[in-house]
Amino acid sequence: MADESCIAREANAANNAMHQQIRFDRWAVVRDALWNVLDPLCRDDARVAIVGAGSGDDVPLQRIAHRAAHVDLFDFDEAAVARARARVAADLRARVRPVVEDVLAGAPDLVLRAVRDKQPLPDALPLPYGPLGDGDYDLVVGDMLYTQLLHAGLLALDVRGERQHELMRRYDPPLANALVQRIQASLAPGGHAVHVHDLACWSTGHDQPLTIDEVLADPDSLWTRLHRHDACDPHLVLDRLGVKIASAAYWRWPFEPRKHFLVRATVARAHVGAGTSCPALLGL
Repeated sequence: MADESCIAREANAANNAMHQQIRFDRWAVVRDALWNVLDPLCRDDARVAIVGAGSGDDVPLQRIAHRAAHVDLFDFDEAAVARARARVAADLRARVRPVVEDVLAGAPDLVLRAVRDKQPLPDALPLPYGPLGDGDYDLVVGDMLYTQLLHAGLLALDVRGERQHELMRRYDPPLANALVQRIQASLAPGGHAVHVHDLACWSTGHDQPLTIDEVLADPDSLWTRLHRHDACDPHLVLDRLGVKIASAAYWRWPFEPRKHFLVRATVARAHVGAGTSCPALLGL
């Protein structure tokens, strides 16, 4: 697919490059919240992977690199992961390796190009399964990429409203299913995956029946009452796969001054059978 246009990569790269220092400063609270989840899971000398690392604005990469022996940053945006690595202290930087890879092997672009070119939509997507990179990681973090599998590319094509939602409802489930299975298949025995997902939005045009503060007071009970990003929710994928969920944590993501998200970090242990080593063609 090297000679094909990569709408998803270009759209996400444009997002990653926006408001770098502003986002890094504003999202310090998010990095702290994620570290509270990772701290007990990231043992000394661990092998760690961050999937969808981007520029690392929302990831406590310095703290992870200080403890882990090796950290792989997976993203298809080479410039973004280079920026993330450059933020790590010089004496720790050798532990951090950018891995420039499309973890879904171009499957979202099959949909996006069909939409752009007004061609028939694919009935099935060729999706990769099996471990990421060398696998055998003690800790893998899926970093708030689940809602972006199609969304950024659709916005770049100016596909909005009900048409956008229709396409995401149709294609996000198989894409998220493949991604979650790859992350789970990348764990060493006894390892943990942390799937971080922007579960629901509060902004103009995204009305909710509860305030985010009300939900955070009792998130395990109240999240089901929200208008959510369910089609790509890794928590629900894990449940469908029969993977035991160890715990879940919730926090506010102040994305912009008038746009906040409820984030859920779902912790799942290594699970035999969560993925296979062969690509599969997943029907829709």
